[in-house]
Amino acid sequence: TLYRNGPGTYEINNDIKTSFNHAFDGFAFIQKYNIDGQSQLVRFRASFIKSRAYTQSLENSRLSVRQFGTDPCKSIFGRFQSLFRSTDPTTYSDDTGVTVQIVHNQLLALTETLAANILDPDTLELIGPLITIPYTQSLDSEIMTITTAHVMHDDKRQMTIGYSGRVTRKGHWLDIIFISDEPSNQDKTEEDDDDVDKWISANDRFISITDKMSSTGKDYNRRIKSSTKLYRFPYEYACYMHSASISEDYLILTEIPYHFNTFYAIWTSISGGTLTDMFKWNGKTMPTYFRIISLDTGEQIARIPGPAFFTFHHINSYQNKHNKKQIIVDICAFDDPRIINELYLDKLRQNIFPSGAGYLRRFQLDLDKKTCIEPNANARQAKGDHYYSYAHSLIPIQFELPRINPRFITKQYRYIYCVRALPGRLFDALIKLDVESKQEVGLWEEECTSPSEPIFVPRPDANYDQEDDGIILSIILDQQSKRSFILVLDGITFKEVARTYLPMHIPLSFHGNFY
Repeated sequence: TLYRNGPGTYEINNDIKTSFNHAFDGFAFIQKYNIDGQSQLVRFRASFIKSRAYTQSLENSRLSVRQFGTDPCKSIFGRFQSLFRSTDPTTYSDDTGVTVQIVHNQLLALTETLAANILDPDTLELIGPLITIPYTQSLDSEIMTITTAHVMHDDKRQMTIGYSGRVTRKGHWLDIIFISDEPSNQDKTEEDDDDVDKWISANDRFISITDKMSSTGKDYNRRIKSSTKLYRFPYEYACYMHSASISEDYLILTEIPYHFNTFYAIWTSISGGTLTDMFKWNGKTMPTYFRIISLDTGEQIARIPGPAFFTFHHINSYQNKHNKKQIIVDICAFDDPRIINELYLDKLRQNIFPSGAGYLRRFQLDLDKKTCIEPNANARQAKGDHYYSYAHSLIPIQFELPRINPRFITKQYRYIYCVRALPGRLFDALIKLDVESKQEVGLWEEECTSPSEPIFVPRPDANYDQEDDGIILSIILDQQSKRSFILVLDGITFKEVARTYLPMHIPLSFHGNFY
């Protein structure tokens, strides 16, 4: 079964006057594709996630909570007040439209606020919110909490890893969580139910979305609470960290110089800006810091400065087999965060497309020497809008939404599967990159189509000698027929194996996973 998540609509009740501002703002639209190869049948189900943000907005015919690039507050006082009242439910959105993950055998829809939603994996109906993660608890003088939707699973230690940046008026904190796969062995007691109820009632910001939480939702919250460890670190510059990666022994975080700025936040509240306006790019004067955390102890091992860059997505990290204190980190990197402003809908609707996506950059971290080098630095002459990343790229092709064979996460690998995104053309082809030969070795493109993130599914009996032995799944939007289809590519040849048209068009979804 393939699950996907992403924006489903950018308007409320089909009213253009209620249009959101940014491509990241649309209401979460969850999809399920149950693929039966023997009968050559795909069972398809899709639904908007019935979050508080979604249901209240439809009831009121206007946006009820702040999204990534859209703020519903009309008055200066309202915007300023919402900034400094973190427990006010209008200050965050529970519209979880970034990705889906299975944690503790339960399907979760995730976003970058402190909200996560528990979904029924069969019906896709909302079971309830996940509110027992440690960073959902309020901090003194808290302004906002920014989390990752891209939680990671450590197969070696059987745990899920997540993190968040906590912004307060008294300082910033980085919260890292390890959620063990092993549930508590204790039988549930009345005290456990009381404990979850107290957690809910003590958390004012959740009252309006937990008043009807089912016993299934409570039981899952209790299970997560009993399985989670928190590690908290001082955070000098709270920054935007969309994703991270893990190697065999370490969590690798990239603290890019795209920092939350209190003055910008106050001015944004006064002037009517959005969340995106609260961050300042300091890449000309500050580095990117690679923060390395032990997966065994949760301790910080190092914080290593490196070149300034912007990124959404880590691709993979692994340790040198001859020196375990050296880590290779591959990232889809941009020179700066201009892509965020290029994804406002007023530009996209005028066919003003971004100046291209990121390039593959490789960083080699030495934990003993506390150094970061780029083995491919200045490999080619700089050119174009993203000249620095181009000059340092392993392969000179712009792309986004990278995926690899999941069996090679934390291991030395060879192939990346991604969506090509050239200047002025938003997601026009699927490509396969070879990091050993440093070339594009596979291409699928079709006129008037827009592909989504390619998900690699390894052949069940494949061995590690054939890393690309499997299939690629991608949901493709046919712009002419206004229908979408599931595309299946052979992982080795990158040639089409099959396609199945859906009874509707699927808006461009961001992320998904195959289970």
